[in-house]
Amino acid sequence: SSSSLEVPHCKTLVCICFADAAFQAMVGSCARRATDVLSTERFVVTPDRAVESSSAPALKLTCSEGMFMRTPLSMASYPALAFRLAESNPELLQASLAAALSRHRWLAGRLRELTIELTDEGVPFTVEKSAQQSAPATVQELELLRFADFRRPGRVLRGLEPLATVKLTQFQDGSAILAVSRSHGVMDGSSAWAFLGDWARAARGEEMVAARTEGLEELVPDEAELKSLWVERFGEPFGRTEKLKAMLARSVMPMVTPVLDIAFLSGLSGDLERPHLFFSDAEIAAIKAAATPTAAGSWVTTQEAMSAYILHTVGHVLLPDASAGRVATTFFLDARKALGRGPQEMWGSGLIFLTVKFEGLLQMSLWEVAACLHDASREQLSQKEIRTMWRLTAGCMQAGCDVAMFRKTMPMSSDYDICLQLNNQSKRELPDFGQAASGGQAQSVMTNAGPTLMLPAAGGVDLYLDLGTLRAARGPSERTAALDALKRSVPK
Repeated sequence: SSSSLEVPHCKTLVCICFADAAFQAMVGSCARRATDVLSTERFVVTPDRAVESSSAPALKLTCSEGMFMRTPLSMASYPALAFRLAESNPELLQASLAAALSRHRWLAGRLRELTIELTDEGVPFTVEKSAQQSAPATVQELELLRFADFRRPGRVLRGLEPLATVKLTQFQDGSAILAVSRSHGVMDGSSAWAFLGDWARAARGEEMVAARTEGLEELVPDEAELKSLWVERFGEPFGRTEKLKAMLARSVMPMVTPVLDIAFLSGLSGDLERPHLFFSDAEIAAIKAAATPTAAGSWVTTQEAMSAYILHTVGHVLLPDASAGRVATTFFLDARKALGRGPQEMWGSGLIFLTVKFEGLLQMSLWEVAACLHDASREQLSQKEIRTMWRLTAGCMQAGCDVAMFRKTMPMSSDYDICLQLNNQSKRELPDFGQAASGGQAQSVMTNAGPTLMLPAAGGVDLYLDLGTLRAARGPSERTAALDALKRSVPK
């Protein structure tokens, strides 16, 4: 049925098995390239039976959650969050992780089709000691290949790999990089931060607050309601060819994904090479002040101000004077509030992609761009719109029409002069593991859950810019000029 996994034919299985072997060889090759490793210890952390454990039965995932497990690593299907710690104690971190897994026992289980079986097989925890003196102040994106323990999503889907992994890299001065990787199908970005919050609470001896959400399937429309919602939202009948397109995509994906995963792990895909810019709190405040309209009572969000600044600055460097300045800005948004769910509820597909479009970029001032985004967001990014679009997306996944919603929500870059896709995580709280021996307050974070990322950092925000935003550049020199302008043009 459309709500279950497709069973690949024998040729596809041969390709998958061959790719699995190549993938495991590549993992070993990547690990051997880290020549400064003094020792490696591998553990498996299981739920602590001394802490009250969840008694929930096996958990059934929705098809929208399962979708994330059928995509390549380059699409953040098994992303990592890597934190710098001033100090670390593996035993304390493992003990508190075991306590957190007792509340979130499903994370220690294994997947069978779209059901998490509570097998308590645990979360792999690798401890690596480095010969280098100190952990880097910030982890560069490409370094995630060394610091994180990625697992191939297709193998996770078949129950052959864990739902999450942890890797702790310790340095000579006691500092460390703590990298937590997980299947996006069971934990989206908000869920991952919620789990990390509970892990940190467990380390501090405090009560945990996050919980796996229940009743999510009640929000997913059946096919009849899906067709009605589609007509109401888009003013056109639900296309009959959408299922065929999705079937073709699903048949090709198992053969293509392993190859893409190998390219990702070898650092050849370019998906871990986004330019990094740091903006201090003072610079963010100056950009927001300059982007705020002068009319009394006017205001814009930090997300709108930074988006406007990126578009305005890059556009004036890269676009010719005669350009129509057509812009598409896609925001990655959390749908929990719109769905009546709490911020600590955990599942794998609580995000939605919504796009604001306009033209005439070069004729606008910075504050006019910000005001355009702000005014459009009132309707196009409203809670009602977020709820409707999430339900449409989940319904399309359930009906086996994955392609339909992506065609509607992700703009074709060829139709626009500049496309910005922003995943704003800058308001997240870095986890605090309590006493310094447990790791203390994390000092910085890196993740590969793009495209363009805004991440919290000490004293400001780290911006990782997706190269697609700079595609109008006519060569490396123009790309460099645009990046230089982003730092040089901050309002005084």
